[in-house]
Amino acid sequence: MNLITINCFLYAFIVLSIGSYAAAFTARWPIKNIYLWEKEAHLLLSLPFSKSPPDKIGKKRSHCFQCNHPLAWQDLIPLLSYLMLKGSCRYCKTAISYRYPAIELLHLACCLPLLWIFSGDIYQLTLHTLLVSALITAAAIDLEHQLIPDECSTIALACALLINLPTNMLETSVLGMTIGYGLIYILRWIYLTFRGQEGIGLGDAKVIAAIGAWLGLSGLTPLLLCASLSGILYTVLMNRNGSKYMAFGPFLIFSAMLVFYF
Repeated sequence: MNLITINCFLYAFIVLSIGSYAAAFTARWPIKNIYLWEKEAHLLLSLPFSKSPPDKIGKKRSHCFQCNHPLAWQDLIPLLSYLMLKGSCRYCKTAISYRYPAIELLHLACCLPLLWIFSGDIYQLTLHTLLVSALITAAAIDLEHQLIPDECSTIALACALLINLPTNMLETSVLGMTIGYGLIYILRWIYLTFRGQEGIGLGDAKVIAAIGAWLGLSGLTPLLLCASLSGILYTVLMNRNGSKYMAFGPFLIFSAMLVFYF
């Protein structure tokens, strides 16, 4: 086994481990923050709040969401544990959510090409891996809850700026961030003014700011075109009942991957 193969396996394991953490984050973040928002709302309205923190966020160790049993190390090996346990908890036999293997595999599929693109450049490889992971995590949460964590947008934006810092692309990176955010903010303000409701959330604006900083000003046009077309296609094929809300973040992030790689 040569050094290239060893590096490939090592990087794949690191990416899967990051994906495993991201999957756990997508499960815990909404539960924790919805509880905190409820608590804050009661405090602002001077209403009593006696609801206890959910058990799912009270435990620091990884545990089964159904039986609350702490998980051993052999239960936490990315992908392999899911396959060996046949998709069920070792202790209560409840089915394990598909989110874990799905997000881990998505990390692997989206990050492995980076190993060839940035071969020998550990700085760019590390930052791009973290950026892609943050975007995948944001897309997963937005798809399920129509929420985009500021943590994901901040990590992606910081990585994007650091990626372009040692290059001559920093200026176009900052322009992409500023114009991307400003464009969505203005569209949101116009829709809110004339329709009296939000047409697009600020979470999407923050994601576009991060992606604009990553791809640069020239990447905004193909990004928005691809995201809009994919959103329309999804609506025509999968959302015929015309549900009121549709997460736009996943389309932005999917389009960003296409623009970056192709």
